[in-house]
Amino acid sequence: MRETKREKVERNQWLQRRRENHHKALETLAQQVGCNTPGLKLWRQLRRLENSTYPQSLALCNGDIDQAKWEAVKDEVRAKITKIFGSIPKGFYVNGDARGHALKLDCDDAPIPEGMERDWGGNGILAAEID
Repeated sequence: MRETKREKVERNQWLQRRRENHHKALETLAQQVGCNTPGLKLWRQLRRLENSTYPQSLALCNGDIDQAKWEAVKDEVRAKITKIFGSIPKGFYVNGDARGHALKLDCDDAPIPEGMERDWGGNGILAAEID
């Protein structure tokens, strides 16, 4: 069944609200570490980092790189996160499972800012693609 024009408009508005809420959550997270970068700019930087990290997590899952190489990748990602935020946000970790997002906040280590997209386990997804 095709979407009506009204349903399409409502869906687009809903997606836009989710994106805006996620950007505000990123701003909240950034402010906790003294960063005042706008949420959309943060998301764009994080999305680029997410996209560049995925091939390494896939290689780890496929056995194409070893744990030592993966640790080096995680160190590089942490250095880039420090550059983006000024320091590493509490609860941040690099997920090595290629089936999910790479840049996350552990919900057991830190409160997840309201409006941030989450995975099924409740962890925050920093570079969520909201479609």
